[in-house]
Amino acid sequence: MKLKTKTLLVISAVCSIFFIVMTSLLHIIVMGSYSTLEENMVSDQITRMLNQFQQEFYTITQMSYDWSTWNDTYTFVEDKNDEYIQANLQYESFKDININFMFFYNQSNGLVFSKVYDFSQENKIYFPDSLYSLIDEKNEIFLHQANYSNNYQGFLLYNKTEEPLLISITPIVHSDKDEPIHGKLITGRFLNQERIDYFKEINQLSINVYPLSNDTPLLSPNQITSLLENRFFIQPINTTYIVGYTVIDDIFGNPLLLQVGSNREIYNQGLAVLQNLFIFLFITTFFLVITTIFILDKFVTSRLAVFSKSLGEIQDYQDLSKHIVITGDDEVSALGKNINIMLTSI
Repeated sequence: MKLKTKTLLVISAVCSIFFIVMTSLLHIIVMGSYSTLEENMVSDQITRMLNQFQQEFYTITQMSYDWSTWNDTYTFVEDKNDEYIQANLQYESFKDININFMFFYNQSNGLVFSKVYDFSQENKIYFPDSLYSLIDEKNEIFLHQANYSNNYQGFLLYNKTEEPLLISITPIVHSDKDEPIHGKLITGRFLNQERIDYFKEINQLSINVYPLSNDTPLLSPNQITSLLENRFFIQPINTTYIVGYTVIDDIFGNPLLLQVGSNREIYNQGLAVLQNLFIFLFITTFFLVITTIFILDKFVTSRLAVFSKSLGEIQDYQDLSKHIVITGDDEVSALGKNINIMLTSI
């Protein structure tokens, strides 16, 4: 094999190894950085969604206090007068304040009145009896408030087949907020697809709330353990979608699984950057190979080829008076001079 061919193969092999090593390092460094950035972004999205829920509960609670600290409501839980119902508890009133349901309980924990509206159906609907039974069963949460400032708010997942509820419980007192407490008002909103779409529109995120258990199909037991230890668990679904999980408590303190999903814009930006780096590295490596081969050929292999050709001619013609043409002033030139000296000596 000719020296020029060997040189080409060696340089190509070295540069190929260099390219593979550099691409691997770039992939680890670049995608590692973008993955960390993406995880931080998803964590921030989860935190933003939790803050959104806190704002939602605050709004519902303030709305509930507006109704429960009202003399008309105080009187209504005593006499259940029809004028209060006709004036305040119709569809348009619920729609205006964006409240799906109201339950009025008197001081004896008896249900005085309840009404539920589904805005998507634009009509009155009914909760299953299991919800009212749950309220009676958990009356220490729903119906026992020690004072005016004592309220409860949170998620309620009363049935795995039903949509979660966002509820607030406030005591019913006079408009001047004087005690004693005369009853309780339970208000809330559905966490249905319409509400989820609302959150998705303002946050550009998809959300879901599920019961948390070791047999949930969303996460393995090890992933649940990691979630409970680290607060967040982030899982890429594919190259375009990623989800993050956190644990939130319902109104009873039971854990619920909040899932927040978003597009992987940062990850794909990282892929685009990495692709451009690969292209740049490939072009650089290619020109490095060409340049190195050209330099070696010009200053080494081509001159050695001239020496070889000249020596071949001397051998063919058996004329020791001929000499090798020498150019330059380097090791190759020194080799040519030594050959010429040897020929002269012979």
